[in-house]
Amino acid sequence: MKRLFTLLAVLAFSLSLSAADTMQPKKSPPKPSAKVEAVAKTLTPEQRAQLLTLLNQGDEAALMAIPGIGEVRAKAIQKVRPLADVVNVVSADGVGEGTFAQMVAYAKAGFQKTTPPKKKSAPKKADAPGSK
Repeated sequence: MKRLFTLLAVLAFSLSLSAADTMQPKKSPPKPSAKVEAVAKTLTPEQRAQLLTLLNQGDEAALMAIPGIGEVRAKAIQKVRPLADVVNVVSADGVGEGTFAQMVAYAKAGFQKTTPPKKKSAPKKADAPGSK
C-alpha cells in the first residue's frame, strides 16, 4: 500500500510539473523596427483600423489577397493572432519589413490589388523594302 501511495504521489507531482510547463505566459512580440513603425505611420487611422481587422479576422483567402501573402504566411499570421496593432504582424514567421510595406501599400490603395504599369515596348521596325 505504501508503494502505491508513493507511486501515485510521484505521478501527481510529474503531472503538475508538465501542466506548469504548458501554462507559461505568452512571450510578448518583439518590438517592431523603426522602419516598420515609420511605414505604419503613413496609414490613415481608418486604413490602419481596416488592416488590423483584416489581419485579426480575415480568413485564409482574405489574407492571401494581400500582396506578398501566400498560404504559408497567411497561416503564420493566423497563428500570432490577436494582434494589438498592425506593426505586430512582423512577429509572424516570414513577415518582414518588405512584406509589411506591401501590406501598407495594399491598404493605401483601398484594399485593391494594384498592377504595376506595363513597360512600353519599343515600336517595331518596319520591314525594309525588298527584304522578304
